[in-house]
Amino acid sequence: MNAIEQTQTLTSQLAQQKANTRKKLPQETVELMLNKTAELEISGIAENVLNLGDVAADFQLSNSVGEFVCLSELLKNGSVVLTFYRGGWCPYCNLELRALQQKLPQMQKYNAQIVAVSPQTPDNSLSVQEKNELEFPDTSSTQRC
Repeated sequence: MNAIEQTQTLTSQLAQQKANTRKKLPQETVELMLNKTAELEISGIAENVLNLGDVAADFQLSNSVGEFVCLSELLKNGSVVLTFYRGGWCPYCNLELRALQQKLPQMQKYNAQIVAVSPQTPDNSLSVQEKNELEFPDTSSTQRC
C-alpha cells in the first residue's frame, strides 16, 4: 500500500477510483451503469441487507486454502466482521479489503475477526490475500466444520 492510500479515507479512495474509471469508459457505458444503479436503489433490495448487530444465517464455505469453514465455529471465538467482495479483478473491492486490513489490529483488540467472502476459487482468493498483504486470521486449522 502506498503512502497516499494510507492517508486517504476509504470513502475518498473509492470516489477517486470511481472518477478515474468514469474517465476511461465510453459515455454510454457510464449512463448504463448509472441507470442500473438507480434501478437497484428503486428496487428496495437494500431493505433486505443485514445491519450492524444482525445475526447472519450459518454457512459453510471454503477458505483460501480450500478447507471448509463454518460461521458458527468462527463465532465461538468472538465477533465476525463479514464482508463480501466480487473478486481480485475489482479495484473497489481491493481498496475495501486493504482498508479492513488496516483496521484488523483494532478489531482484534475486541476479539473480532474478518471473513471476506467471494465467488472466486480458493486459488484466486489466496492470490488476492497475497496481493493485498491481508493478514485476516487463518481459519483453516481450528475452525473447520
